[in-house]
Amino acid sequence: MTKETKVRLISAFIVAPFVVACFISYQSLIGLVSAIVLLASSELLFATLKKHRKNGILVVYIALLSAFPLLFGIWFLEQPMELLSGLYIIGIVFTLFIVKNKEIVMEFFGVYSISFIYISMNLSFFIPLYKFYGAAVALLTLTLSWAYDSFAYFFGLSFGRHKLSKVYSPNKSYEGLLGGIFGTFVYTLIYFVIINSFFNYSIPLWYSIAFAIITGIMDTAGDIFESAIKRAYGLKNIGRFMPGHGGMLDRIDGLLFVAPVIYIFLKLFS
Repeated sequence: MTKETKVRLISAFIVAPFVVACFISYQSLIGLVSAIVLLASSELLFATLKKHRKNGILVVYIALLSAFPLLFGIWFLEQPMELLSGLYIIGIVFTLFIVKNKEIVMEFFGVYSISFIYISMNLSFFIPLYKFYGAAVALLTLTLSWAYDSFAYFFGLSFGRHKLSKVYSPNKSYEGLLGGIFGTFVYTLIYFVIINSFFNYSIPLWYSIAFAIITGIMDTAGDIFESAIKRAYGLKNIGRFMPGHGGMLDRIDGLLFVAPVIYIFLKLFS
């Protein structure tokens, strides 16, 4: 086992139990989502816009992004679009007053917009997942990404030959994708059997196939999307929050695509 792998395992064992513990109640989940949005958006905003020396506006952006899951979970669960639009417009108007250089203003608009949709809105799907489908389903959605990443890494390292994205993420392979989907399917099937047997759930077992495919495709797409951002800005990692894992955004990139699609699937089929 390499030193880097050991560091990754140690940091994961420290952070993962705390994250899982936050699923014990709806209120603690809202706090967790808001905190993660704060960390991940801070990394992206400062990594990409700090060069323009306007840190004050970045702090305002982060406050608005972090406020969305808090307000959404507590008061606006039935009016998410109104909240999203209102907070987004506040940030845009503030940008127009602060950024007077037309050569860079579109970069502020772009990174702020990506941060709002990609990080704040997408991660906030955990709130209705928890509220409408229960803690076990929300926790499964979280661990789906962990399971897929682990299986995809193992299969890709062992059998990877055909590159999935040579431009943005050359280490990913089709073998890793398929192996990750298979491993996630087995994990999800076992998870459903357990919660159906011992808790008040009656989830169809065929959902495990859908969840595995959704996770494989969406987790990979989210990871490649974040890799594209890093390569566009010449960054190896967005941040350094978790030793061995990079920043918070590096850790949740796939999850930001998985959570919304799992929620949409459940809305359509449950």
